[in-house]
Amino acid sequence: MGGKNGSRDLAIAKLADRQHGVVAVWQLLPLGVSRREIERRIESGRLHRVYRGVYAVGHPHLSREGQLMAAVLACGPQAVLSHWSAAEHWELLKTRRPLIAISVAGHRNGHKGLQLHRLRALPPSERTRRGRIPITTVPRTLLDLAATGNTKQLQRAFNEAERRDLLKERAIKETLERHRGRAGMEAFKAVIAAVNPQTRRSRSDLEVAFLELCRCYRLPTPVANSEVEGYEVDMHWPGTRLIVELDTWDYHGDQPDFSKLLDIEMMMLPGGKERTEPEFAALFAQAGLKLSRIIPTPTIGPDEVLIYVMA
Repeated sequence: MGGKNGSRDLAIAKLADRQHGVVAVWQLLPLGVSRREIERRIESGRLHRVYRGVYAVGHPHLSREGQLMAAVLACGPQAVLSHWSAAEHWELLKTRRPLIAISVAGHRNGHKGLQLHRLRALPPSERTRRGRIPITTVPRTLLDLAATGNTKQLQRAFNEAERRDLLKERAIKETLERHRGRAGMEAFKAVIAAVNPQTRRSRSDLEVAFLELCRCYRLPTPVANSEVEGYEVDMHWPGTRLIVELDTWDYHGDQPDFSKLLDIEMMMLPGGKERTEPEFAALFAQAGLKLSRIIPTPTIGPDEVLIYVMA
């Protein structure tokens, strides 16, 4: 009897090791572990309840990955991490939502602490694994975010996916074709349209906002993060002599914290000397280019930005 228990404990340990320290009853039963044996392990402190039918093995302390895996396992073998929780795990967003979002085909009972999204079906091409956790693909994750109606969050996630090269044109086209008329599709299309071939390299929220500003006011679309005179600049209109650099700083009360000033180019000169801001501007002036630096503040909004650009 001890030999059988030992081999089952080893099987449980190996399974937990592959799943960030958690296991589900629906996984243990095929291993030959009876419900009574599961109860004994709970009583002896070898299994610790996370959700109904899901347990942490050995101790109750789980990593974030363990928490996410437990949430998926609680909803069955066809469940996947989705929506804002998938965006978090793909590192597209930092979310503080207390509920973990799970999508699953068919009817499943819910669990406290989980936001369950019941689907008719989830195509195999829209599910994958990241860090061994079942999860929706990046395009499907973005489409699910679009359906939540939070446009700013969607733009941020899409922009981060672009920056990290997680979006493939073919996958985007398949998503568009498969989900015509689906909730969130119009917002999904709008975000894609804002990232055209000239601007696919856009990297920051501020850059996304600036490109949207140009679109809304029907200004010519600049090229984001292009190379001019051997240096990468934020915005440049080919054929013109205008460059726009987009910077920001954090505010503490009403006062800007200059130590948080971002994206100030300190180009290295021969001998290791750093270029100052005026020297950097002079570098482009020598090439006949006009450099405008825009730093958003409580008193500088879209109208003021346009005055800079159109001057």
